Amino acid sequence: MISLTTRELALLHARELVRDPKYFYFALFFPFGMLGIFLGIGSVMPKEAGAPDFLQLVIPMAIFLAVTSAALTVTAGPLATLRAKGTLRLLGTTPVGRARLVFTHMLARLVMVTTQAAVLLALAVALGKVEPSRLPALFGIALLGLAMFGGIGYLIGGRLSSPDAAANMGTLVQLAALFLSGLAFPLELMPEALRTTLSLLPTSFFADLMRTQMSQGNATHPLWLSLLVVTATAAGAVFLAVRTFKWDQDEIG
Repeated sequence: MISLTTRELALLHARELVRDPKYFYFALFFPFGMLGIFLGIGSVMPKEAGAPDFLQLVIPMAIFLAVTSAALTVTAGPLATLRAKGTLRLLGTTPVGRARLVFTHMLARLVMVTTQAAVLLALAVALGKVEPSRLPALFGIALLGLAMFGGIGYLIGGRLSSPDAAANMGTLVQLAALFLSGLAFPLELMPEALRTTLSLLPTSFFADLMRTQMSQGNATHPLWLSLLVVTATAAGAVFLAVRTFKWDQDEIG
């Protein structure tokens, strides 16, 4: 029987991540590309009295894209690919276990998001959009978001047998979360009924946590409530992802 230590398994997943340029390089550089585009758009937008500060959304949006790209783009599709190739079936014959597989698989994504968040937050301070004293809170929020969206990514990749279907589902979740959380399109500009409904989504609570750390950010929900909702969602998603994880395409249940 093959036996892998936690370190060996984590390194195996790290190599698997880097060797898949279709997912890895896109997820690595996509947030920075979008940051540059939106900074350019924000710099030429007319400044109207009473209008939302577009640039206040740019840094949270970039962090959001970094977190969701690592948790969804380079998680759901590649994990389904490992199942389609039979790699997960092989690992299922070892004492690895579902929880340890998910944990070691996420470690490389954690390093990736940590690096991206550090660079993005340094840029935020340089642009004067974030006070240095708020960096630890924003960094912690990014990691909490990685846990929440990572749980969702493993729910998708842990069940779907088709890599393309898993990748497409992950992208759909990422885009829906971005556009319905108030980051890509401020909730204040939406009809009241729709704004109230969307503000109750866990992804909106996560976006709200980031907005409150910006120099001109306003909270929609109390800080404690946003932390509670995001933490509970993360715990529930990770629990379900581990419990429903499939080693094999033909596995039932």
